[in-house]
Amino acid sequence: MEPNWKPLEDRLGKARCAGFMYMGRVNGINLYKHGISRTYLNLDDGGNCFVSSRQGCYVSADFGQELAKMELCLEGLQATLETEYDELFIAQKRAILRLKGIDLLTIQIEPENLAIH
Repeated sequence: MEPNWKPLEDRLGKARCAGFMYMGRVNGINLYKHGISRTYLNLDDGGNCFVSSRQGCYVSADFGQELAKMELCLEGLQATLETEYDELFIAQKRAILRLKGIDLLTIQIEPENLAIH
């Protein structure tokens, strides 16, 4: 699936989208997960905001309120919408957790090239 960044960039500006991942699309709604806060902004192509009410169901939500919740969470993590969720950030997070005695197990799956005849 090709990521659709336009609704998020239109609402936030490109610089403030640095930490987001495009998770897909459900019922015409684009799902954007923030890598640092692990929370979502769900926007349709017109930029209207939605929240998940149960698996696969979305209801209209106030964009300003959802954004404020995300920014408050990021503030508690000493980050902003401009903070990139990149390899450097992830390495720093892992180092901090290690200092606190928390080791993370990472499993990386490498897909194989398969041919079905």
